[in-house]
Amino acid sequence: MLNLYNSLSKKQEEIKIDKNDVRIYLCGPTVQSSPHLGHGRSAVVFDFFIRYLKYLNYSVLFVRNITDIDDKIIEKSQENNISYRELGNNVWKEFVLAHENLNCLVPDIEPRATAYISEIIKYIEQLIQNGFGYVTSSGVYYDVSKFEKYLQLSGRSIEEVRTGTRVDTQDDKNRAEDFALWKFSKEGEPSWDSPWGGGRPGWHIECSTMISETLGKTIDFHCGGIDLIFPHHENEIAQSKGVDINENFVNYWLHNGMLNLSGKKMSKSDGNVKLLNEYIDEYGGEVVRFFFLRAHYRSPQEFSEQLLKEAKKTLSNLTEFTKDVVAEPSDNDMVDIFVDCMNDDMNTPKLLGEIFQKVKDTNNLEQEKIIKIKQSVKFIFEILGFELKSPKPNIVDEKLLFKFFAQYDIRFNDIESAMIEFSRKREDFRNNKKYGEADKMREDLLEIGIVMNDGENVGWYWKNS
Repeated sequence: MLNLYNSLSKKQEEIKIDKNDVRIYLCGPTVQSSPHLGHGRSAVVFDFFIRYLKYLNYSVLFVRNITDIDDKIIEKSQENNISYRELGNNVWKEFVLAHENLNCLVPDIEPRATAYISEIIKYIEQLIQNGFGYVTSSGVYYDVSKFEKYLQLSGRSIEEVRTGTRVDTQDDKNRAEDFALWKFSKEGEPSWDSPWGGGRPGWHIECSTMISETLGKTIDFHCGGIDLIFPHHENEIAQSKGVDINENFVNYWLHNGMLNLSGKKMSKSDGNVKLLNEYIDEYGGEVVRFFFLRAHYRSPQEFSEQLLKEAKKTLSNLTEFTKDVVAEPSDNDMVDIFVDCMNDDMNTPKLLGEIFQKVKDTNNLEQEKIIKIKQSVKFIFEILGFELKSPKPNIVDEKLLFKFFAQYDIRFNDIESAMIEFSRKREDFRNNKKYGEADKMREDLLEIGIVMNDGENVGWYWKNS
C-alpha cells in the first residue's frame, strides 16, 4: 500500500482515498523572475509522484497555479519599466520551457490569480460575513484569533509568529499576526474594483479560492516546498476553515525539502540562487531531472556542479546499459523493488541503490536474465519520466546563422561576436522602450535554436538547443 508522510499529522500514513477521483494541487511559481533550481526540484519531485499514481491506475486531476500579481511582481515590473502582465508573461515562458525540458507533465488546469479576481472577492466577502475578516484603511485582513487551530500545520506558536513578523507590516491591523486578504492599491499600481475599494488580492487568498473553484472544497493532496508551510499553507487552512469550518480542506499535505548551495538554503531574497534554464542548457533536462531523483524528496538536497556532473555520468551509464532493449516489466523482482520503494514515501534514493546493485549483479547472470533486467530498468525509468536516450551532438548550421544575422545587418564571423552585436542592437530597443521589437528578436533567435536570457546577473548567453 502507498504510504506517504503527511506534514499535518507529522507522520507517515497509509493513503486512503478514492482512486477514481484523486485531486492534487501544487503551488506553482510567482512569475517575478527566472526559475531557479529550487523551482525545478519542486516541479520534478511532484511529477514523479503524479506519474507513479497514474502507474497505480489512480485517476488524477492535477492543478498547478500561477501567481501573476503580488508586491514583488509589481516592484520588479516597475524597475524594468514594463507592465506586471508583460513581466509575468515573459517569466512564465521561461517556466514553460524549463518544465518541457525537464519532461514534467502539463497540469490539467493552470489557473492564474488575475483570472479569478471576482471569485476571490466573493471568498473574502464570505470570510467577512463569517467574522474572520475585517476592513481597515489599508486593506482587508484575516483575524487569526478567530481560528482556534491556527498554526497546527507548522507547529509554531503565536509568539514565534509575532517575533518573526516583518517590520513593514501595516499599523492598522488588529494584530501583527493577522494577514492580508485584500490590499488597497497605491497610485500607479494594478487595481481591481471591490466592495471595499480598488486593490488586489493578498498572496494566500488566491490559492484557497482557486482550489475551491477548480477542485472543490476538499482535495486529496496539497503539494509544495517546505518553505510554504508557513505562512502560505497555514493561512490557506485558516481561510478555508473560515469559509466552511466543517469541511475537510486537504487530506494529505506533501512538502519537498529545500535545495542547498554550500549548506545554505537557496533563496531569492538572499541572492542565493542558480538559474534553472542555464543548467538545463548545459547538462540537459534529463540530467537535471535525474539529479533530483537521487535525494529523498523530503530531505534537503545539496547542489554543486560536481554533483551534477556525477549525475550526468551515472545517467549516461544507465542509458548505455539499456540502449539495446525496449521497456518491459520483464523482471518481477525489479518491479516489486520499484513499487516497494515508491510506496515507502517515494524513497527514490533507495530505489536507485537497489537498481544499481541489480545492474552490478548482471555480470554473473545468463543473457536472458540480463535482458529482462535491462528491460525492467528502462520500464521503471520511463514511468518516472525518463527516455534514457543517448544525446545527439549539437550541430550549428553556419548557412542558417549567416542568413539569420544578415537580416539584422550583422556580419557573422563567429557566434560570440555576432551575439554580442545582436545583444547590443536588442538592448537599444529595450532602452528606447521598444519592448515588442526586443521580444521579437529573442523569439526569432529561439527559432534557430539559440536561447537568450534576460535573467538577473546573467545578461545573455547562447546554447544550441
